[in-house]
Amino acid sequence: MSQLYESMNDVFTSLPVKIYRHHIHEKYFTVPLHWHRSIEVTVTFSGSILFNVSSNNFDSKESDWIIVNSGELHSCRYINETDDFVGVSIIISVPFLEKWIGKHLFYNALPDPAVSEQIRTIAHNVYDMDTSKENTPLLLMSEVYHLLYVLSEYCAKSDVPENTSQSKSDLLKTSEEFTEYIETHYREAISLNTIAEHFKYSASYFSRLFKELYGVNFHSYLNFVRCNHAAQQLSSGRINLTKCAYENGFPNTKSFITTFKTIYGCTPKAYWNEMNP
Repeated sequence: MSQLYESMNDVFTSLPVKIYRHHIHEKYFTVPLHWHRSIEVTVTFSGSILFNVSSNNFDSKESDWIIVNSGELHSCRYINETDDFVGVSIIISVPFLEKWIGKHLFYNALPDPAVSEQIRTIAHNVYDMDTSKENTPLLLMSEVYHLLYVLSEYCAKSDVPENTSQSKSDLLKTSEEFTEYIETHYREAISLNTIAEHFKYSASYFSRLFKELYGVNFHSYLNFVRCNHAAQQLSSGRINLTKCAYENGFPNTKSFITTFKTIYGCTPKAYWNEMNP
């Protein structure tokens, strides 16, 4: 299993930004469900890759681009075994964004051709930079600030509610505790009530807090985790769908198939066929 961000990573200490240049030509490729506190802008130069962001699927092809907001669950994979992917990801820290654009913002990838052209131009300029040159950090700075302008002018929305009851460090610690608990117990018949009781919250408060932290509700996240582990089993060659369903916390095969298809865009059997030709 490959990782999308293990290819060349150009980190410039002058900016809290990471640049990842992707050259992925492997037969099978998938990045498991994950999240981070930064904003990610990924542009596809060539090839095709399927992004899943907060339970929505995006088939990213040549010249497409996508924004992943802070805290949004996302994963990606090839649609077909013959796919490849060349592109760039620009990962920007939230404090840096907040300093220049503002706090408590949500970013949308607009379909506007003019906006898309600006994003693609920035991405290509960043991708083509010669890191051996002395002035490259300055060029990167200019492109990053151009990107901030585009995000601020066309993509930022201020409709995300602010949580005033907990500090950011407390929220991060809380989200990590939630993640660890679910990773430990996803095979079990856990429910909103049981996990809320474990953390000594009311079910209604836990539900609101979880949605604010992750951008999806508890059951959606739990299904993401279960399907992700099931997909890893299928990739390794296992085909007993009933056993796979039960081992990953699904009550029956029908529920497993329906949920897996919603998240991955295909049935578990079709996914197995792709991974095991």
